[in-house]
Amino acid sequence: MAGTRHILERRAAARNIGKVTHTMETVSSVRYRQYFRMWVEGIEFYDTLAQLAYLIVTSERPIEHPLMETRDATRQILLVIGSNRGLCGAYNGNLCRLVDVHVRMAKRFGRELEVYTHGRKLTHMLRQRRIPIEREFDEFDEVPTPDQVRDICDGFVEAYRANRVSRVAVVYTRFFSPASQKAQTLTILPMPDLIDDLTTRATVIWPWELAFEDFILSPSAEEIFDGLATLMVRAAVQGCFLEAALSEHLGRVVAMRNATDNAEEMIEQLTREYNRARQWQITNELLDIVGGALAAGK
Repeated sequence: MAGTRHILERRAAARNIGKVTHTMETVSSVRYRQYFRMWVEGIEFYDTLAQLAYLIVTSERPIEHPLMETRDATRQILLVIGSNRGLCGAYNGNLCRLVDVHVRMAKRFGRELEVYTHGRKLTHMLRQRRIPIEREFDEFDEVPTPDQVRDICDGFVEAYRANRVSRVAVVYTRFFSPASQKAQTLTILPMPDLIDDLTTRATVIWPWELAFEDFILSPSAEEIFDGLATLMVRAAVQGCFLEAALSEHLGRVVAMRNATDNAEEMIEQLTREYNRARQWQITNELLDIVGGALAAGK
């Protein structure tokens, strides 16, 4: 019975693992659908930002603003958005490999990196790679509130205005569609790089018959752009957190579904092994009984 008992224990363990992975898949599926609705609802908002950005960059007289200018500082800010939990495939690993590229390129060109992170799992992986962390944003779980986004972005914007940093970028997993997600770097500052990203991925292209000069602005364009630039930076960072959470839960759904399928296959295989072992045991017992009866008959 030792062989069959061992098979039963393995089958019970596989069944328990399957229950856990199926539960995690269900939870992440619910969160994924919630974030996906938020992402779809935000597409129109980002298209509007892209339209405003298109008007700004196509103006005959370029708008002069500190966030549109390039900086000569050697320090750069890198915000890396990962996950607090694991079991989501290669989600955090892909981000770490991209951060490694930034670290190597910074050393090559004599730049200094200030790395800010979100996500306990990601932060732990980066520290294992001996990458210094300036600060970990752990005040929220997945997607920050508007006030929390303001606190994050205002410090970055102030550092860029004061010429303490020459670049502010976000490393995160961009969500293109349910079939496509990829770890990428989005440059937030200087603003021309962010505007280029917004106009490139926009669903709606601004009508070409309209130009920046067709509008009568009050107050001046520079004053309007000052508030608009802050809005665009905050919206971009908020969108990065949303897409990162969306990609994380989708990755966990896929990983847990594969784990559940593997557990079910293992249960079927162990059941067949148990049936064969039990049949073999019953056959041996019958042979022993028959052999004993024949010996007694003699």
